[in-house]
Amino acid sequence: MAQPEIFQYRLSEHSPRNFPGAHAGRLHGNGQIFKSYGSWLDCPDPRRIDLRASMLNPFGDFKVRLYQQPSMLDVYMLADLSASMAYQGQYPKPQIIAEALRSIAASVASAGDSFGFLGCGSNIDARWRKPASRDISTIESLAISLRTASYQGGNAGLLQAPEYLPKRRALVFLLSDFHIPLKRLAQLLLALSGHDVVPLVVWSQAEYANLPQWGLLNYQDMELGVSRTLLMRPALKQKIQQAFAQRRAQLQSCFRRLGSEPIFITKSYQAGQLAQYFQRRMVA
Repeated sequence: MAQPEIFQYRLSEHSPRNFPGAHAGRLHGNGQIFKSYGSWLDCPDPRRIDLRASMLNPFGDFKVRLYQQPSMLDVYMLADLSASMAYQGQYPKPQIIAEALRSIAASVASAGDSFGFLGCGSNIDARWRKPASRDISTIESLAISLRTASYQGGNAGLLQAPEYLPKRRALVFLLSDFHIPLKRLAQLLLALSGHDVVPLVVWSQAEYANLPQWGLLNYQDMELGVSRTLLMRPALKQKIQQAFAQRRAQLQSCFRRLGSEPIFITKSYQAGQLAQYFQRRMVA
């Protein structure tokens, strides 16, 4: 099995964790980024005395330079394991879930952070629950299981996922095809509003982009188990593609209202998409 692709990431805010790590934190400590001046009585470290600031201090006490401590971060991946995520096609969705899991876990390990995983179907099964830790030794076996798992039922478990997340702010990768009512999606995002959420929207182009002009197509609602045969024609093809374009715009609007920008994965998983996403964040 090929080595997973790694990317760099960061929170949109400072990390709330107290343990030293690779991300900008809220505490003063042994960092390299100057934060403010403090009193010698609060931080009696002669190496940090600033003579200029001390001479300008009207109260006469020494001033020391305080630096921002780099901190650890909790990172979680929430994956939709409902029946619609069993779609195969040219780029099977179970394979995308597995590759995203391996890549995110490896990236978190390289940064020295804690990684946790929640697989959400109709509920949250203990098989698909990994509490956050710095040990990712079980990730490969978990990824193999996700490739061959039986995806059934709906994704109501996504609404249970916030209960398993820490109270402090974490970075959460939310992976799904998001074929759910917008009202329920808004409810989920509101429950996750205390975290930094990165939505990963997994769509297959075979579902809407590569349709023929004419012919018989068999469509199946994988969650309801209902099939329907359609006579494809130019007008119907255009209607389907317009519906997906409208859905894309609705999802973007829903995510942006709550401060998240979605990443659409329409082919295979590529860590470069996530790397570019966080690079744009740094520029912004």
